[in-house]
Amino acid sequence: MFKQFISKIPGADLYMVGSFLTFFLFFVLVGLYLWLADKKHMGQMSRLPLDDSPAD
Repeated sequence: MFKQFISKIPGADLYMVGSFLTFFLFFVLVGLYLWLADKKHMGQMSRLPLDDSPAD
């Protein structure tokens, strides 16, 4: 059923490929950010909600 609607839209394949690439690129960039991020800063941010002392 969905295939019938998509086949009537001109250039729908470009929209699907573009949306997939956007989705994929977003998650690759988030993964790279998390992998390359400063571990000390991440540890400090993870403790922040439970820590009552003021931030450094």
